Amino acid sequence: MSDNFGRYFVNAIVAGLVGRIATVIKTELEKAKQEIAGKLKKIGVGIGLYIGAGVFAFFMVGVFIAAAILGLATVWPAWLAALTVGGAILLIVLILVLVGNALIKKNKDLTPHEQIDTIKSTMGISTDS
Repeated sequence: MSDNFGRYFVNAIVAGLVGRIATVIKTELEKAKQEIAGKLKKIGVGIGLYIGAGVFAFFMVGVFIAAAILGLATVWPAWLAALTVGGAILLIVLILVLVGNALIKKNKDLTPHEQIDTIKSTMGISTDS
């Protein structure tokens, strides 16, 4: 009877540890999904800013073409105004591209480092590289 009790006791401890590890891994995998989803959302915002910059660049080309036509047609006022508007649109395009590029570069690594480190420390795996 004593042998059976010891066996049941060890089995219960092992089952408890395995259940605990499985719960931790399941929780960390869920957190990893959330982290990846957050990064993908920020990359989407960056791509949206690229698209916005493309739209403004399209209109900028139209303004510069109109400015060139007006510059040839008259001597000063109309084409100078059109070039000023084109320059302002160019500035907006540059700002959108820089902000979008920064967001994409910052979030392009989709590896959930925090959850991987937590799982490694739970499993007793060294995180030294």
